[in-house]
Formats: sequence, C-alpha cells, structure tokens
Amino acid sequence: MKPTKLNSKTTWIGIDVSKAEHEIHSYLPFAKLPSSIPNTLKEIKKFITKLKKIPHPHLVFEATGGYEKLLLKLLQEAGINASRVTPSLPRNFAKAQGLLAKTDKIDAQVLTDYGQTLTPPVTPKLDPIVEEVHALIKYRRHLGEELHRERQQLEHYPVKSIITIVKRRMKTIQNEMKTIDAQLIILKNKSKLLSEPCKLLTGTIGVGDRSALSLLAALPELGTLTRKEVSSLGGVAPINRDSGKMRGKRMIYGGRKDVRQAIYMASLVATRFNPILKEFYDRLVAKGKPKKVALTAVMRKLLIHLNALMKQYLAAQNPIQINPS
Repeated sequence: MKPTKLNSKTTWIGIDVSKAEHEIHSYLPFAKLPSSIPNTLKEIKKFITKLKKIPHPHLVFEATGGYEKLLLKLLQEAGINASRVTPSLPRNFAKAQGLLAKTDKIDAQVLTDYGQTLTPPVTPKLDPIVEEVHALIKYRRHLGEELHRERQQLEHYPVKSIITIVKRRMKTIQNEMKTIDAQLIILKNKSKLLSEPCKLLTGTIGVGDRSALSLLAALPELGTLTRKEVSSLGGVAPINRDSGKMRGKRMIYGGRKDVRQAIYMASLVATRFNPILKEFYDRLVAKGKPKKVALTAVMRKLLIHLNALMKQYLAAQNPIQINPS
C-alpha cells in the first residue's frame, strides 16, 4: 500500500496510539526508528531525540481518548510538527483503498499514507488555561450525566434508606458542579484569550458563560472558518443522501461532539428567550418540520452567527496594515 508519490521535504511518520504503547511506521529506512515505544514520558523523550535527527519529521496520529496527549505535548514542546486527526478519517481512507484488516502495524502504516496523501494541518498548541477549561467542562458534563442517573433512581420508588443515599449523592454532585462553575469563571477572567471573546459571545441571548467557554475551548478555529466549515466542524451541517432521482432525508453527521453539545444547550435556551431564533424555530415548526429538525436548524444558525461575531473580533484585533507608498 506504499504511495507512489512521496513528499521529499517532509518525513511522514504514522503513530498508532494506545494506552500501553505507540506503534511507529515510516517508509524511510535510514530513519532507524523503533517499531514501537512504551507510552511513558521517558521513552517518548528518547524517541523525540531520534526524531530530531530526521529531516522535517511530521507525525500523524489519532485522537485516542486522551492517551495521545503526552505525545502531542512533548512533540509541540520540541518544535516537531504533529497532526492529531479524527479517527474516522484515516479509517475511511484505508477502506477507500480496499484495506479492511486492522492491526496496530496496519493502522500505523495507514496513518503514514494518510499524511503523505492528504497532508493534514499541524495541530495548534493549546493554551494551558484553555486546556484546563476544556477538561473542567467535560468533567462537569460527566457530573451532569451522573446527576441525571441518580434522579432516575428516585423514579422507581426505592426504600427510604436508598432515597436518603441518593439525595445525599445528588447534593454532593450539585456542589461539585457549583465548584467547577466557580473555577471556570476564575480561569475565564485570568485569560485574555477567553475573557474578551466570552463577553462577546454571551452578548447573544441564549449563550451563557459555560456555552461560550465550551465553544472557545472545543473550537479554537471559531472566527477563522467559513459558514460551511463551521457547520461541518460543529456537526450541524445537513448531509445530502441523493442518488439519481431519489432524494434522501438530510441528516447531520460527524463533527466535534463537544461543539455540538455546547451549541445544543445554547440553542435550547435561545428557542425560548432569543426573539429572532424563537421566531425562526416557531416558523419551522409551523411549517411542519419536526422539532428536532427545527432545533438543529437553530443550532446551525446560532453557530454561524457566533463564528461571524468572532471573525469581526479577530479582524479588529489584527487589522490589515497598509504601507503608505
């Protein structure tokens, strides 16, 4: 499956990430890279030392539930190009070539081929405060799911002793969520990257601090994308399903889950309290659109609007300098 065309300026290296170790693949024999390394600080640093001897290395690996974070962090600190890609992209790339088998070695090679063929962009370095905000929001969402499950326990008329335990657990979860909310505000005020954009986004009715922070952390590209790009990355773009004269039902697919969750909550509030989006939602429902479809349309409209706001903000922060002639 080796590509016929190689990028002579870049040495593409595929890394299949796992909890215990990383499988490594490169087509350049002189690189003398190990076939795999343990996923530890010491071994990754030794691996990076070898990478520095290779001309223009560019590593490609998948987002793997956080097991890739140490590798990405150390590579960025060393100034080595790295692309963290959505897992479905290289998998579909392999299927397009008729490769259905899946092992660690095959996956590492697929990632090398994917890099050489499609040249994914370098993953930008994330601000430490933004990264902490993202982690806190994800954990708060996890607590929200836990709280929902505890509430469900009360629906089954448990015995009094269980009711006492469940209510105590619910109170603990709620207090933890309040603590996270307070931490988020502190972090927002500490970072100029977050405070000013957050103030801008929350000016739109329906978008609260948490939704704004979620979007800024999960979608750092906000304000640099086109309408279609931001809809696609947010997973709210309707995908065509047509063939010949058949016109299939449009459905949303893919995108970043964290972005979709953030814009979903903001849109729910907006359909009740934002006059423009409420009128838009009610009009779609009156035309016979299912409520879920109408809400998805609101999500797309709101995300595009927030992207436009950020685009104006970024333009004001970095005005084009015109040299007088």
